Amino acid sequence: MANQTKTVNGIVLKEIQLKESDKVITVLTKELGVISIYAKGAMRLKNKFHSSTGLFTYSEFVIYEGRDDKMYQLNEAVVKKVFYNLSSSVENIALAMYMSELVCEVVVPNEVSNDILRLFLNCIYMLCENKWSVLMTKAAFEMRLMSDVGFRPNLIGCKRCIEYDKELFLFDTEGGYLICPDCKQPYDVNCIICEPSVTLALRYFALADLEQMFSFKLSGLSLVRLVQICERYALSHTKETYKTLDFLKPLIKPLIDTECKKLNKGK
Repeated sequence: MANQTKTVNGIVLKEIQLKESDKVITVLTKELGVISIYAKGAMRLKNKFHSSTGLFTYSEFVIYEGRDDKMYQLNEAVVKKVFYNLSSSVENIALAMYMSELVCEVVVPNEVSNDILRLFLNCIYMLCENKWSVLMTKAAFEMRLMSDVGFRPNLIGCKRCIEYDKELFLFDTEGGYLICPDCKQPYDVNCIICEPSVTLALRYFALADLEQMFSFKLSGLSLVRLVQICERYALSHTKETYKTLDFLKPLIKPLIDTECKKLNKGK
C-alpha cells in the first residue's frame, strides 16, 4: 500500500546536506508546525527539488511519512515565493537565521502554525522591501512570537495600581508586565523604561491584529529601548543564548549606535 501523502505550505528555515546530493530541510509550515523533510537529490542544480528547497524559500510541499517517524519524505514541491532581496545585506540574513532558530525553539511539531507562519513571512517581506529596519523587524518578531506561543505580556496598565494612562511605565522583562514609577519597588531589577511610544509599540506587537501591527514605526532611543525589551523578554522565556543571536549582535551594534544619536520619533 502506497504511503499517504500530505500537502503543506511552508518556508525553509534550515538545510543540512547529506551525502553528496541529498539534504534535510527544516520547514515552518501552516499545517504541521516545524517539520523535517528529506529531499533526495536536492543539492544538485538540475534536480527538481533544488529551487523549492532553498533556504528561506516559501513552497508548497507534497510529503509522506518515511521509515523514520520524525522525518517526512519529499514527493513533490512547487515554489510560491523567493525572497531575493533578503541576501542584499548580511544583517538581513543574520536576522532571518536568528528568527529561524527562535521559531525552532518554541514551535511544537505537528500543530497548526498559521499565525506564526504569517508572522514570519510578513516580517521577511517588510525586511526585504525596506518597509521596516532590521531593528524594528527583530523587536516586532520577538514580541509577537512570544505572544503567539503563550507568553503574551500584561500590557493593559500598571500591574499594581491598574493605571492605564501613565506618562511613563517600566516593563519587567522577566515577569512580562508594566509597572508605573510610583509602584516600583527595590526588588524590581529587570525593568526598562517605557516612554509612551515604546508602550504603544509593545501593545501593537503583542495585542493588535497582525495586519495592523505592521503599520507601526519607531526610531531613535525609543527604538533602542524597544529592541532591548523584546530581546530580553524572548530570552527570558526561551533560553539564554542563541548562536545566531551572538552572530547578529555585532552586526546591529552600528545600527543601534546610529539610532541613539537621533532625536526620538514616535509613530
